[in-house]
Amino acid sequence: MPVAPIEYTKDLACPVLGLFGQDDKSPSPAHVAQQEKEMKKYGKVYEFHSYPGAAHAFFNYNTPNYRHHAAMDGWQKVFAFFEKHLSK
Repeated sequence: MPVAPIEYTKDLACPVLGLFGQDDKSPSPAHVAQQEKEMKKYGKVYEFHSYPGAAHAFFNYNTPNYRHHAAMDGWQKVFAFFEKHLSK
């Protein structure tokens, strides 16, 4: 049986980085807010960033959904997150 990702929240044992498009339908901004609420509830280490004008797959430069500014900022967030959590 498929399980929604939110169901795994309480058992997460690592930091989580989420980069989301505010125009995405899955996960929608409402889903992201719900997930963030669960992350806070369980005291999880996370960073969520949402980009206006970006939809699903905004990182994929081979699609019409690609958003250069959001993708470039997202890569900076990825590398900073790795530096913070993996360089210890």
